[in-house]
Amino acid sequence: MTKKVSPIPRGYRTATTCMTVIDIDNAVAFYQAAFGAELLTRQHGADETVAMHATIKIGNSIIALNREAAEQGLLSPASQGIYSNLVHLYLDDVDTSWERAIEAGAQVHTPLYDAYWGDRSGILLDGNGYLWSMASKIENVSQEEIARRTRAWYQVDMEIPADVEVPVAAMMIEETLADDNVAV
Repeated sequence: MTKKVSPIPRGYRTATTCMTVIDIDNAVAFYQAAFGAELLTRQHGADETVAMHATIKIGNSIIALNREAAEQGLLSPASQGIYSNLVHLYLDDVDTSWERAIEAGAQVHTPLYDAYWGDRSGILLDGNGYLWSMASKIENVSQEEIARRTRAWYQVDMEIPADVEVPVAAMMIEETLADDNVAV
């Protein structure tokens, strides 16, 4: 009798983050130093010298890493000059983890701050062009309180000096919103 094969491998969830990186070995070393990642698997190409794929585990989450393959259109965000992906980590001690990641070479994108939704949070950038949001929950906040704080956070009170011209497009948008009774 053959053993039934699970359609979802052990340890994986329904959705798994897959990241294209410039160099697997360098990426693994960085993620180990910065985020305490555990290397689960590493696969090499035909010549057995260059790693082509790896899986790592950060906390209880598995992340797949693929080496860039320009011929297939697979490039890291850094190689494309963009920052379009963000991985969010909830951590027991964001301040200590933050410092460890910076020591490993991460660059600060958004400094740590106490956010209105109850997290202490910040965003770092790695050498492959991925953004890493790091946070620890510091306060339990009700949905009603989050809504109140959101309005306060994004409320902008600006006085426009009389001698400054307001672009026509801005006035048209403002009038359209007022006419449509759209809440902003």
